[in-house]
Amino acid sequence: MQINYDDYIDLLIEKDNEAFKVIYENTKKGVFSMIISIVKNKAATEDLMQDTYIKMVEKIRQYKKGRNFYAWLLQIAKNTALDYYRKFHNETVYDPIEQSYYHDNLKTEAVTYTVLDLVKPLDDLEKQIVLLRAVDDMKFKDIAKVVEKPLGTVLWLYNKAIKTLQTYLEVEVEK
Repeated sequence: MQINYDDYIDLLIEKDNEAFKVIYENTKKGVFSMIISIVKNKAATEDLMQDTYIKMVEKIRQYKKGRNFYAWLLQIAKNTALDYYRKFHNETVYDPIEQSYYHDNLKTEAVTYTVLDLVKPLDDLEKQIVLLRAVDDMKFKDIAKVVEKPLGTVLWLYNKAIKTLQTYLEVEVEK
């Protein structure tokens, strides 16, 4: 069910907890997908999700009703993740146990892959597009607004990414 986020803006301004819960439950997958596609670390992603929602509440008066609230929120998530990435991108933290918690594992002939393992051959923009589409079932026109690219470019990148993933998976399965 598609909700009208604009119905909750005044309630968010008044710090209504129920309105926040509705917004959070309907946007958390997209926010998670956007952040993890940039920072590639579950713990950092969870912290940055909190930061994103705090910033949303702090800046809610800046949002103009009638625009795309979800795209506005994802832009906050993207900027928060990019700020973090610029600050900490030289630090490499890898925990193999943590990798299993990104998303549900996909099994292929006794080999387990996480979603992030599967999108490894994609560049960052392609990862964002694929994850927003696959995990959050976001419409391409909304993805185009979030990544600030024309709709045609987003569709082309998505199709190119899917072909890249098909080739990658064929090679991986043969191994």
